[in-house]
Amino acid sequence: MINDTINTFVDFLSRKTLIAILIVIAIGVIIHLIQPLPELENHTVSVLVCNSTNVDSIMEVNDSLVMPVLYQKVPNLKDIHYKERMQKFIDMMLPSVLMAKEKIVQERYRVLEVDAALRAGMGSRRDSLYLVKMKNKFKTDKTSEVLRRLHPHPVSIVLAQAAIESGWGTSRFCREANNVYGIWSYNTEEKRIRAGESRNGKNIYLRKYDSIFESIYDYYQTIAKANAYKQFREVRLQTDNPYRLIWYLSNYSEKRYEYVRALRNVIEFNNLHKYDDYRLAPIREEDEIWQSLLQ
Repeated sequence: MINDTINTFVDFLSRKTLIAILIVIAIGVIIHLIQPLPELENHTVSVLVCNSTNVDSIMEVNDSLVMPVLYQKVPNLKDIHYKERMQKFIDMMLPSVLMAKEKIVQERYRVLEVDAALRAGMGSRRDSLYLVKMKNKFKTDKTSEVLRRLHPHPVSIVLAQAAIESGWGTSRFCREANNVYGIWSYNTEEKRIRAGESRNGKNIYLRKYDSIFESIYDYYQTIAKANAYKQFREVRLQTDNPYRLIWYLSNYSEKRYEYVRALRNVIEFNNLHKYDDYRLAPIREEDEIWQSLLQ
């Protein structure tokens, strides 16, 4: 009787132990699957350059870790199905959006680093000149204001504005000048393209860029500098919610709040907010193309 009781107890413990072991193994497998592999996290890549006008040259973005691709030309997206056109446009834009954001983040870190060094009396003349350059860029004498300007907003908004302003990559300015956001040119010395219309008897010109990246970075600079977006800049320091932020972009278009509603619809219907969590694959520090973009 006692032996039977002991055997039953041992069997019970064995089953519990086996179940516990199986649970631990299962948890380990799950953690292994959901966590990025160390070698992938630490792996760095080079910036790829694409100057083809072939639609098939656009690399599909099928992972939240996005390869850096520098698109120098915009393929003709008009002749493909609208659903494919929209996805191709996003696949083309996303790498450059993330690279532009990364450049701004690096500029912000550099300003913080330089300011701390100068305050500690350890900064160099080069540091001083860099900080002066950044202050002049944003027409301010306060480092805190420079940092406020160097605060990129959500990818979903950047993509939605690009889609509206360029007709999902089909506008003439986008195709011929890489001008995704319809940014005007007032400088006769810069590369630009003439619009087919005039205003008040004067010709309209739009800026011409060497790549999609340049267009996106310039768009970020426009948002960072123009007084029309001052309130937007203040609110984006408080929230990353695209549906709240877009209400402060009414000045971007003459359509005002009709434009804001269009932004909301584009973000919502195309599930663009999912791209707010996408990241740029780590780029090799010595990559020459990347270093040229950071200049």
